[in-house]
Amino acid sequence: MLRPFDYTHLLPIRLDVAEVEILEAWVPPRTPPYVDHRAPIEPRLAVRRMLEDRVQAWGRQGRARAVILEASLIEQRLPREGGVAALFTTQQSERYTLTLSVRLEVEGAPGGSGTAQATVTRTRTVAEGTSLAAREAVWHEMLVSAMDDPQGLNVEFEFQVRRALRAMLAPEGATRAPAGGGIERQELPSPTAPQPTPQVVPSGLAPAAGTLGTIPLR
Repeated sequence: MLRPFDYTHLLPIRLDVAEVEILEAWVPPRTPPYVDHRAPIEPRLAVRRMLEDRVQAWGRQGRARAVILEASLIEQRLPREGGVAALFTTQQSERYTLTLSVRLEVEGAPGGSGTAQATVTRTRTVAEGTSLAAREAVWHEMLVSAMDDPQGLNVEFEFQVRRALRAMLAPEGATRAPAGGGIERQELPSPTAPQPTPQVVPSGLAPAAGTLGTIPLR
């Protein structure tokens, strides 16, 4: 079983905004030449997991949108060579191209508004007669490379965000604002919880100096 992608062990990208929304602009066509929906782990799901794990709201105002622009895997049939020599060689029959692209949009943050975008591609060919299981292994290797290697989307995305949106990152050492845009909430007592018995001041006695009296209950 393949290990799901996980980025919780990495330092999060802390934005000085109150809300982060993840949008999927990429809808898998599910028709040739696209084969991303047939991959062991769909590329769009790996990209979404990265955004969910790493992009965090850390402020009290403004919002950010992380948009998955593309997460495609395209299959291209390669031309076959003819002649006697072709009978004694194994030819490459398909080329696969993986493209991952995301954009982060920030608006209304204390540091202003802006966008950052990152795109990576990977290409591999397979030989004629390659089984479906072997092709799926190639697709997964391409996705792991495109997501996680030093030139992959995870690194490239963070680089672009810190370059283009530096003013919109949470200050170093800042504490995370409460959920809900920085509005603190106070829990109300449960209606079924026992209520304290009000203290009744006997008639004719004045409250002690510096305190508020309690109105007798009737």
